[in-house]
Parts: sequence; structure tokens; C-alpha cells
Amino acid sequence: MDPRPSDVDLLRRIGEGDLASVGALYDRYAATLLPLALRILRDRTDAEDVVHDAFVAVADRAGQYTPDRGSVIAWLVTLVRNLSIDRTRRRDRRGAIDREIVTNEPSPPAPGPEALTADAQERAKITRALRSLPDIQRRTLEIAFYEGLSYPEIAAREGVPLGTIKSRAARALMALREALAKEGVVPEELARPPHV
Repeated sequence: MDPRPSDVDLLRRIGEGDLASVGALYDRYAATLLPLALRILRDRTDAEDVVHDAFVAVADRAGQYTPDRGSVIAWLVTLVRNLSIDRTRRRDRRGAIDREIVTNEPSPPAPGPEALTADAQERAKITRALRSLPDIQRRTLEIAFYEGLSYPEIAAREGVPLGTIKSRAARALMALREALAKEGVVPEELARPPHV
């Protein structure tokens, strides 16, 4: 194995049945993905289970990744987000006990010096890009992303017409793509809307 294969190389190897590459990808990104799952699920055990489940799924879904749609970490974030939302919905449907936002569990440990790598820099760029959006647009994206609400559900919650939410989200996504391109997170050609 190369000393540090790229994320795409790891996914290719996983697709070819190399389970050691699943472990390498897990070691690289589990600490980044756990806080996302924890924010959505608000339960550390559930969040750890979802991150584990995501990497189990990676072994089956490695062939679904396409580099032109985004980075491997973005693909993993989407996978963890969707699994977290699915678990939340299943938990709610079963009538499970409501989970408190604040638990007796200790906060996840702060990342060590080894975690302060290009991943941390990319997270900082994404955070800056999100902060560059107008508050109302950022809030719409955060509700859709972290809570998994559909546009009609957001419109009902916010008490505004569905068309307003759709146009707000479309403007937010376009502005976010442009901001991410300026930060160097997505190639500039992907930030531009397709020609009609």
C-alpha cells in the first residue's frame, strides 16, 4: 500500500474488495464525521453507531462515488448525514424516549495535533463559506441539512410560502458554491451554473 494513498485511491481499492482500505479511510475521517452525527442525533452512542455503519456501507457503496460531484469527505458527510437522519426518524417513529440536548456524557475529546491537517483547513474554509451567506439563507440550509426537513416542512415551520423557501435555498446553494470555489474547496468550473 502507498504510504498515504489519496481518498479516491482508497475508495477504488475498497471497491476492489480491499477491506484494509476501509480501515485507512476510517482512521482518516471518523473523528471528522462523529461531531456531525452527534449534532444530528444528540446521542453519542447512536452517533458512534452511525459512523461505524457508514464505513460498513462504504464497502458496498464505494462504486457509487464519482469525483466530479465532490470530494470523498463530502460524499462521506452526505452518507453520515443521511444515516443520522434515517436513524432519528426511525427512533421517533418507534416512540423512543426523547433525548435531551445536554447529556451526562463527556464532550468528544479535542482533536490532537495530528488532526490539525488539511482536513481542518478544509473545514475552516467550509465554515467561512457558510458564514459568508446571509443569515436567512444559511439558516434554511442548516435546517435542511442538520434536521433533514423538506422545503414544505421548512416553509410550515417558518410560516412563509413554499416558493420563498425554494428560492431562498436555490440562492443559498448558488452563493455557497461560489464561496466554496473562492475558498478552493470546489473547482471553479463546478461553481458556475450550467449553460442552458
